[in-house]
Amino acid sequence: MGSPPEKELDELAKIASLICNVPISLITIIDKDRQWLMVNSGLGISETKRKDSFCQHALHKPKEVLVVRDSTKDLRFKNNPFVIGEPKIRFYAGAPLETPNGNVLGTLCVLDNRPRSISSNHKKALQILAKKAMDYLNTRKLLLEQNSKIETNISELKKLTDNVPGGIFQLKMDPNGELNFEFFKQWNEGSSPNHQL
Repeated sequence: MGSPPEKELDELAKIASLICNVPISLITIIDKDRQWLMVNSGLGISETKRKDSFCQHALHKPKEVLVVRDSTKDLRFKNNPFVIGEPKIRFYAGAPLETPNGNVLGTLCVLDNRPRSISSNHKKALQILAKKAMDYLNTRKLLLEQNSKIETNISELKKLTDNVPGGIFQLKMDPNGELNFEFFKQWNEGSSPNHQL
């Protein structure tokens, strides 16, 4: 989680700031004890305790944007260390990052150090940006899984070819990322079996 923000996610957060005209935007991931700031535009920290996180309150209603107009007047937040101390957060709006199976990982959120409100169109825009962030994270996860499969297949292929006395084969990858190859000529056996890794 300590890696630099990915450009695509960073841009989505910056768009959220521009749309809502606020100085701070984040993309957060929340685990059991901590909130990780995957993208942090305008706030100089990389993680917080979950109990101090505004975003944890947005996880309970995945289809809604949580809006806190003035944190000093909200019982949930008025004693929060980020409200009574720097950066003195007053306004928060967070759209949950919901996975396809309904789990909520965190939020795309915007913050300000002065009270404010946002329109229903701003809320819709935050939800769209949160969905785009989640789409990106899902695609990245699938890509990592496919790359892992390919590396495993290549490793298995190397083991096989290192032990084959000699032969000519064609290698193909099916749509699921599986490597298939067919021996055109197997010098020792004279047969041409099909193999799949």
